[in-house]
Amino acid sequence: MPYIIYMGQIVVSMLVIILILVFTGSHPAVMIYKILILSFSFATLAALFSFIFAKRIFTKILLNTSRYNELQGIKLSVRGKILLHVLPTIILAILFTSLVGYSRLITEKGDLIFDVYKDQLQQYEVSSIYDEAKAREVLSHIKLLNEKTDSRFMITPSGKYISLDNMDASDFFIQYAIDVSDKYGGRIFEGYGLDSQGASIKVNGQDGSYILGIKYDISSNNTVLYFIISFIALFILNFIVLNYFSRSLGEDVSRVAKNLSDISHGVNVDLDQKLAITSNDEIGDLIIAFNKIQEKEKANIESMKENQAIILEQERLASLGQLIGGIAHNLKTPIMSIAGGIEALKDLTNEYKESIEDQAVSPADHYEIAKEMQEWLDKMKPYCSYMTDIISAVKGQAVQMNYAGSDKFTVEDLVKRIDVLMKHELKKYHCKLKPDFQIDLQTEIRGELNSLVQVFDNLIINAMHAYEGQTGEIGFSIYKERHNLKFALSDHGKGIPEEVQKRLFKEMFTTKGKNGTGLGLYMSYSTIKGRFSGNMKFESQEGVGTTFYITIPYLSAHVQEANDETFN
Repeated sequence: MPYIIYMGQIVVSMLVIILILVFTGSHPAVMIYKILILSFSFATLAALFSFIFAKRIFTKILLNTSRYNELQGIKLSVRGKILLHVLPTIILAILFTSLVGYSRLITEKGDLIFDVYKDQLQQYEVSSIYDEAKAREVLSHIKLLNEKTDSRFMITPSGKYISLDNMDASDFFIQYAIDVSDKYGGRIFEGYGLDSQGASIKVNGQDGSYILGIKYDISSNNTVLYFIISFIALFILNFIVLNYFSRSLGEDVSRVAKNLSDISHGVNVDLDQKLAITSNDEIGDLIIAFNKIQEKEKANIESMKENQAIILEQERLASLGQLIGGIAHNLKTPIMSIAGGIEALKDLTNEYKESIEDQAVSPADHYEIAKEMQEWLDKMKPYCSYMTDIISAVKGQAVQMNYAGSDKFTVEDLVKRIDVLMKHELKKYHCKLKPDFQIDLQTEIRGELNSLVQVFDNLIINAMHAYEGQTGEIGFSIYKERHNLKFALSDHGKGIPEEVQKRLFKEMFTTKGKNGTGLGLYMSYSTIKGRFSGNMKFESQEGVGTTFYITIPYLSAHVQEANDETFN
């Protein structure tokens, strides 16, 4: 806005002056040149002061009211700002200097010519009575300095203007010669802003006073042309130098801005490559400061990587401990059951061995022993299958978190895996998982199954902890929403405090003290966003409960074909 006001003041004022000159008739080139220079000079000077004032006011308003957002509208480069700041001032300086120099030149030249012609006229001044013939004779002896522009004239007592060289004079010139020239020693001026003057003397005639004089031009249109050519040449020279300077300054600032933008947008920047310092000034200080920031950024990134590796290792060990504890609890019951079956089979085997040569044992008894052995084997078989499922699930959970593949799995696979891993934990915490599946369980999802299983395991464990040891129910809903699957895990526990809600998903934060690392939800959110192109949200109210929502794209027929082509 200050720049618009700035340029508007200059342009509008110049247009007004030009329109005035156009509608007030024709004017000599010298007069137009002077008027335009003066008007532009004063308009530019006023605009500069106005710009300084407006810029300070607008900057203060922006500093007090603006908030960070993306800039819109016309972008003005550093180069453009410098040109707008300096170029009008340079033009003003050139024009004003030209005008002052021109004025001093005209004044000195006018004084010189006036003195020469005045001296010649005074040589022929006599006390006799003049008539037109005698006046012509006197004027004919005057030597003209410039026969092309200067002319000899007389003004008769009746006010008639007679030029011996057939050159006209304006009414202003004639009236000035008659009424005013005596006050200025016989000097006559053509008009305001014009550089035509005259030197004159008054002599007595039969019917009144004659005015004898020489009308001369101090400058010509060629003089104006020379000034214009000089101005254009100086303007071009200054523009070239200023343009080079401003472009160089803009490029230096742009280099720093581009690297800062690349770093802020996560672009791979070689942090070991420093910006070259090209000047020993504020720009150089800016580049030095940027290089220091870059070194600090590099150190921070390295520190973050080290801390992340430590935290991930700690979480891996914690997860491993939790996993081993879960394995022990899950395998304890089937192992004890199988051990009991083995003991029973051992007793039946000994009984059968002792009955081989016992004549009292009938074939029916043998069948009875075999039947009991088969029953124990049938009892142990489900326990073996259950342990196989546990081992398979644990093996899947041990897969590296950085695994990136093109696997597909069904919702049914996901539900079964969660059921196997959470069965013991749900019993331990006296909780029950209440499913509500409103979709085809054969719906497929693109991604790595175990990564998603870990997310749901973490949410279910948090839901169980929310009941703080009390019996509770955990809702597990799955339904479709446009081209996405929406999962909802809800509890009616203690809820999440408001101050904690603001920090979830944004940082590693836990309310469990030494029993938690805060990495669970943080990594779960990253997994859903980064590995499944989904989203994760939550709703919670203290004393009422919490619901986590996970949205993941599913493989519909056309989506699945497109993905298959992509990965194949």
